[in-house]
Amino acid sequence: MSDPRVWFITGTTSGFGRAIAEAALERGDAVVATARRIDALSDLGDAERVQALPLDVTDPADRETAVAAALERFGRVDVLVNNAGRTQVGAVEETTEEELRALFDLHFFAPAALTRLVLPAMRSQGSGAIVQMSSVGGQVTAPGFGAYCATKFALEGLTETLRDEVASFGIHTLIVEPGAFRTG
Repeated sequence: MSDPRVWFITGTTSGFGRAIAEAALERGDAVVATARRIDALSDLGDAERVQALPLDVTDPADRETAVAAALERFGRVDVLVNNAGRTQVGAVEETTEEELRALFDLHFFAPAALTRLVLPAMRSQGSGAIVQMSSVGGQVTAPGFGAYCATKFALEGLTETLRDEVASFGIHTLIVEPGAFRTG
């Protein structure tokens, strides 16, 4: 096993976020587990390796506070997993401006902001990984999922560009594109 890493994971109450956090802890790593409801994280692991932080990823102040707290506690972030998300079903014509903007805030602007917040620390440590939880909807479209697919396409475009911008600093990117997955 290599040296323990510090993982910063959004949306850790269920689904992929929870599974990734549990796998990192099982490996012996430390986890900054973030969620809107941190009471759901009380059983995740011991306080020595788990830092549970409240985080609404769409709130700029929450993002800054959470990243600063993680860096203060562990001194580094080795892996950022932008996992928080939800689905949106509806024809493009019936999707409201507010729904579209809220989904872009959650799936695109929040991960972009969190990425920008951890990059200075990753650059200074000479390593890191940015993991974007996208979707098969980031590659192909389906009727009724226009808004959802648009946010995932945007996230993937940003991440592909980011890969080329940060590779020379020892920072890697990964886009995860699962299909349908049942969560809580």
